[in-house]
Amino acid sequence: MILAAGVGSRLDPLTSQIPKPLCPILGKPVMEHIISLCKLHGFTNLSANTHVMADKISKHFQYIEKKGVKLNLVYEKQLTGVAGGVRSCRKFLTDDVILVIMSDALTDIDLTELYEAHINSNCTVTAAIKEVEDTTQYGVAVTDKNNRIISFQEKPKPEEAKSNLANTGIYLFNQSVLDEIPSESEVLKYDIATDLFQKLMAKNTPMQAIKTKKYWADIGTLKQYLQSIKDTLEGKVEIEINAEKVPFGYKEKGVSIDPSAKIEGKVYIGENVKIGPNVTISGFAYIEKNCKVDANSFINNSIIWSNSNISKNVKIINSIIANNCNVSEGIEMISNSVWAPETLIKKDSKPSIIFK
Repeated sequence: MILAAGVGSRLDPLTSQIPKPLCPILGKPVMEHIISLCKLHGFTNLSANTHVMADKISKHFQYIEKKGVKLNLVYEKQLTGVAGGVRSCRKFLTDDVILVIMSDALTDIDLTELYEAHINSNCTVTAAIKEVEDTTQYGVAVTDKNNRIISFQEKPKPEEAKSNLANTGIYLFNQSVLDEIPSESEVLKYDIATDLFQKLMAKNTPMQAIKTKKYWADIGTLKQYLQSIKDTLEGKVEIEINAEKVPFGYKEKGVSIDPSAKIEGKVYIGENVKIGPNVTISGFAYIEKNCKVDANSFINNSIIWSNSNISKNVKIINSIIANNCNVSEGIEMISNSVWAPETLIKKDSKPSIIFK
C-alpha cells in the first residue's frame, strides 16, 4: 500500500502544480521509483490513497499495468492520517502480510530482506529504521536489545532523543493489524506512529524494528530534494535510470549539445534538451525534458524542471527552477533560490523562496 495523499507543503512552490508523488527524480516521478522497487521485490498487487491533485496521479499511472503491476487508486475527499489512508484502501489489502510505504521516499531498501525478517519473527509489525544525525527531522523508534520497539518519539531535540533511529515509514503489517484501525465514523484522522502503534504497544503486541543500511530519504523538503538529486547522480542510491550512461552522467534521447559546450561533474540531461554554444554545466545538475539553455550560460549544482528556457549569459548556482519558466538574458540566480512554475525571471524578479 503506497501512501500518496500528502499535501507536500514543504516542497512549495514546486508542488503548486504537481502533487508531491510526481516530483521527478532523473526522468521519473519519485512514486514511480517506489513502484519499481515494489515490483523488483515481488510486490505487484498495489494500492494507493490520493487526495491532492489526484487526477494528475491517476493520469500518469493509467498505463502502469503494462509494467507488470496492478495499481488501485483510492481517492480520499479529506485527509484522514497515515493509518486512515491505509484504512481507505483496505478492500484491496487482502494478503496475510501488508507492505506500507511512502510515495515520497527515495530508497533502494531491500524489501525482500525486510519481508523475510518479518515472517521469520513472531512480530505483528515490522518497521524499517535507519540511523540519522539530525533527529529533529524525523520520528524515531526506541528499541530494546532484541530489536523490539519500546516507544516512539516525534522529531526530538538531540538532547532529548532516546534514539537516533529514524522511522522510515516503511512497514510490514500482519492482516490482524488492520482490525485495530478504527472506522472513519469512530475516528476520522488516525496516524500510524502516534495512534495505531501506541494502541498496539498498550496491548503488548510484538513489534520489531529492522535497521537498514540502504539509502533512504524523505524528499519532502527543498533542501532534501536537492540533496537527493545529488546523491542519485553520485550513485548513492540504486534506482532504475533508463537514460544513456555518458562520461558526465546521463543523457536521454533527442538531446542536442553544441560541441563548444563544457559539461563536467555529475549531470542528467532529459529528453529533447538543447544545450547551446559555450554553455558550462558543472558540479551536479539535473535538467529535465524539453529545456533549452542558450549560449554562454553557466549552471552549477542546480535543478531545472521541464519546458524551461534559459537565455544567453545566464548564471544559475545552487538553485531550483520549476517547470515552464523563462529566464531572461544576463540573469544571475544564486543563494539557494527556488522559482515557481511558469515564472518569467527578469532582472528585478525575486525568487519564490530562499531555502537554507
